Amino acid sequence: MTGDMGGEGQGLERAVRMAVADEAEETGLTPPEIVVLDDKADPFEAASVARRATDDPSVFAVIGHMTSGCALEASRVYAQAPLAMITPSATATSLTLQQDRPDWGGDRVVFRLPPSDSVQGEYAAEYAVKRLSLKRFVLIHDRTPYGLGFAESFRGALERKGGTTLSFEPVSRGDKDFAAAVAAVKSAKPEAIFFGGLYMEAGLLIKQLRAAGWTGVFMSGDGAKNPDLFEVSGPAVDGAYFSVGGVPVEALPSASDFVARYQKQWAGAALHTFDHYGYEAARVALQALRKAEGPDRRKVLEAVRVGTRRGMVGDIAFDAKGDTLRGFVTMTKANFAAKKFEVAY
Repeated sequence: MTGDMGGEGQGLERAVRMAVADEAEETGLTPPEIVVLDDKADPFEAASVARRATDDPSVFAVIGHMTSGCALEASRVYAQAPLAMITPSATATSLTLQQDRPDWGGDRVVFRLPPSDSVQGEYAAEYAVKRLSLKRFVLIHDRTPYGLGFAESFRGALERKGGTTLSFEPVSRGDKDFAAAVAAVKSAKPEAIFFGGLYMEAGLLIKQLRAAGWTGVFMSGDGAKNPDLFEVSGPAVDGAYFSVGGVPVEALPSASDFVARYQKQWAGAALHTFDHYGYEAARVALQALRKAEGPDRRKVLEAVRVGTRRGMVGDIAFDAKGDTLRGFVTMTKANFAAKKFEVAY
């Protein structure tokens, strides 16, 4: 809710509030209270937040966490409760796979609406090689479970499709100076860069690359596809590519009512990449609450596990790991003049 990713968290809260209001209006039932806890995009803080949630017996489900690093830490706490965690945005492949590890020691509680990084990495590499005829890449990642995992997924898919990873460069969240990464890029002379990380670092990185004279193609994922990216990067981001799970909400006809109501209710607030998933995650939790006939955590968990919801993104259901059964991915392209991401056909 605060920090560089605070805008994303605030967008999810707005969407969840819309979902709870819609559910109450449609069913006539008294809406549950929404409790907002701030993990500050810090995995250590996320574990503390998760313990606060599990210690409150009235909490029957969690919508979150926003980032993969936080979701990984918090999910281990929720597994002991057990408490269903429905994330609208955390895409690290390991988030659901960790539940198969012998040291997991709890229930399967993780559910994810967007496709994982392994799905997105495969798609992005396919798009790069087949659509853009790009094969020589420098890969840069921010060392986080999301950024590193996404870059590794992209690297594996790229090399299976005949591409080459010239260099695999780490940076860190919070970095402002990317001189070392820029030097590595200029030395390797790639056709393109793939960046695994979030919008702040993506914007600063591409700005510094362009200032250094590099003119190749920049690609990244949904963690960097943020309306605030344009302010960070300036015109340097124009023409860059960003994959996103599903169809971007602004290009999804079935989401037009949600978008219109969101913009009317929250005038002046930018619609973020995962807000519609936040809405749907809340509706999934509320549907499970009704089926469980009350806030029994185990019954709610089972209702989420076996339930299906017809939402604006289509039928929402989960496989045995908790991953979405909808593995669709879209590529978007940054248009700096319009300050928006357009579907790249």
